[in-house]
Amino acid sequence: MKRVALLILQLLVTATVLYFVFRNPVQRAEMWQALQQADLRWLLLGTAVGSLTYLAGSVRFGLLLRAQGIVLPWPRVFGIVFVGIFFNLFGLGAVGGDVVKIFYVVREAQSKKAAAGFTVLMDRIVGLIVLVGIAAVFVVLRYSWLTSTPATQALMATFVLILGGSSGIVFVAAFLAMTGLSQRLPERLPLRARILELVTVFEECGRNWRTLVAAVVLSVIAHGAMFFTFFASARALRVESISYWDISAIMPIVNAIIAIPISVSGIGVREGLFKTLLGDLCHLPASVTVPIAMIGFLIGVFYCLIGAVVYLSFKRTAAPTLQPEAEAEQAG
Repeated sequence: MKRVALLILQLLVTATVLYFVFRNPVQRAEMWQALQQADLRWLLLGTAVGSLTYLAGSVRFGLLLRAQGIVLPWPRVFGIVFVGIFFNLFGLGAVGGDVVKIFYVVREAQSKKAAAGFTVLMDRIVGLIVLVGIAAVFVVLRYSWLTSTPATQALMATFVLILGGSSGIVFVAAFLAMTGLSQRLPERLPLRARILELVTVFEECGRNWRTLVAAVVLSVIAHGAMFFTFFASARALRVESISYWDISAIMPIVNAIIAIPISVSGIGVREGLFKTLLGDLCHLPASVTVPIAMIGFLIGVFYCLIGAVVYLSFKRTAAPTLQPEAEAEQAG
């Protein structure tokens, strides 16, 4: 019942925002004209570079699996990640894709169910930490620009609340893992179980610090490639006044807000955010900013559809190889 209510809310928010974004018939005509005149070369370049988002994410997930003693064939790892991407698009938020990834890993490593869930959680945390780091850099370097209008100030405040709240528990868990104070947490402390779960993640990261460093580097590549798809979208529409750094400064804000599961895949909300941020900060009309958001999103949809093809063709493979330490653990 809760899922149905959430889906109805998402559809209502999506429809409402899309109405306000596209209600002006003149702007709709201008948007369509801009899309018709898009530069195919930049679209192809954006799509090619955008693939690094998913390839780097797949390698990161595979390395984290190996750190937990689960060694799947690399084609299988890439397949699982792409299927997860597909379910992120059509499921209820990012959680849908995570559940799918856990399902497929557990199906092939049935004795490693806990490790599969642990890996997906670690994968999410690494991505969040890197996004927070990127956001912090741009907030420090371009704070005046990002808060130059009342509308962007409000969005910046929302962004800080969202990212601050979601990352606060993560950083508390990291501190507890480093100091060894986690067992002293009061039994009735709210979110105690989740904090202890995150502490375990960071303790494991400390034992596999080389994998963690590699995962962080891959996350930077993934985020940077995704930002480039929207920069390429702007160039495809022959918008020369937006730099890659402008796009990189606003994308953490956009990603943090559309991560809230109040719309279907961020549709409508993303376009509204681009309309406000690029409109106010770069003085661009909605007839340009909205198509930029649409093209960038559609490049991502292209890779989601690849995930759909993989999902339809998925077959169960042989059980993965367990690393020696994992085999010893099972024998014990």
